[in-house]
Amino acid sequence: MILVVGGAFQGKREFAKKLAAEKKRKVVNLFHNQIQRLLEEGEDGEAYIRNLLEETPDVVIVMDEVGAGVVPVERSDREYREAVGRAGQILAREAEEVYRVICGIGVRIK
Repeated sequence: MILVVGGAFQGKREFAKKLAAEKKRKVVNLFHNQIQRLLEEGEDGEAYIRNLLEETPDVVIVMDEVGAGVVPVERSDREYREAVGRAGQILAREAEEVYRVICGIGVRIK
């Protein structure tokens, strides 16, 4: 699995598409939204991630970094931010490669 992270609208999707084409892999975009859905449905995010990685180990996962801004006032928003951060840690730990994209430029950090 390859993880591509970065801020909103920084070119992650295009970077991931090119990377996936080179390595002949599928792209899972907006993974942070999937985490939000899991939270709303009361599902276990870590179990979902483990299952995803077992079923599709050759995938490029794209997700926003959401923890670098202002701490949200609403509890649900803080829980979302924490869940996305924890998911990113799990994904990065399991990933073969991790890229951070800023202004359309991807930098390999793992």
